[in-house]
Amino acid sequence: MRIAALFDIHSIIGCDRFTGGYGAAKAAHERAMLSGPIPAQILRAAQFHEFVSQLVEWGRRGEVSYVPKMRTQLVAARTVAEALVDLATGPAPASGSKGPIPEIAGPREESLVDMARLLVVARGGSLRIEGVTDPADPDHALYETGILLPGPHATRSRHGWPPRFKHRKVLLSK
Repeated sequence: MRIAALFDIHSIIGCDRFTGGYGAAKAAHERAMLSGPIPAQILRAAQFHEFVSQLVEWGRRGEVSYVPKMRTQLVAARTVAEALVDLATGPAPASGSKGPIPEIAGPREESLVDMARLLVVARGGSLRIEGVTDPADPDHALYETGILLPGPHATRSRHGWPPRFKHRKVLLSK
């Protein structure tokens, strides 16, 4: 186990392709940490399972919640935390190694809008979910085209979200 000073940074899959907003800020954070005096490692993750509930609440306007149209591979925050611990306690990276930044994601591609609908149904709610795009966001197309999906070298969690519902296809067709 290494005890040297090292930063392990959690970031977002695809952040290096954004031109503004939070994604671009995460990419700038990565660059700053990697160019700093203390060695740093980055782990890019897909959106957390737990983020779906927050987005539903943030987008709520009366009986409708407006959720961003987004292709993603949701992963549990705990899974990402465990991967960060493994990164921090594993062997130090080779000096000057320039391989791809490691990524972690859930087992399959999902529509964030569909996952929000499943969440509402699973909770017994009647809130209507509408998928939206923000045309004022210069990067809005990236969310829908899959820029937040993991690359071929990504680690994929075995655990999908939401928990396997018996009638998943029926729930999504409503």
